[in-house]
Amino acid sequence: MMQAIMETLFDAVYLILVITIGIRMIRGSVPNSPFRLFGWMAVVLGAGDSFHLVPRAVALCTTGLENYTAALGAGKWITSVTMTVFYVLLYHPVFNTL
Repeated sequence: MMQAIMETLFDAVYLILVITIGIRMIRGSVPNSPFRLFGWMAVVLGAGDSFHLVPRAVALCTTGLENYTAALGAGKWITSVTMTVFYVLLYHPVFNTL
């Protein structure tokens, strides 16, 4: 039970912080700046991770991981797609200089 509480707490703090910081970076930057790009990267990372961390937290705090295999599988798939978007954004400045 302690793992469920601590992991869920850590995941919640992580998701709230990364998405909040990303939004603040986007709102506080000029268009087409690296700072804005990094803000979008943070939001994409946090939003994508939420698809796999939220079902995991729910599973840990309720009946267990084995009862949420479909949600966990879909969440991992969505997270992998958003990680691809994250890396495309990371390499975005490199593509513009070629």
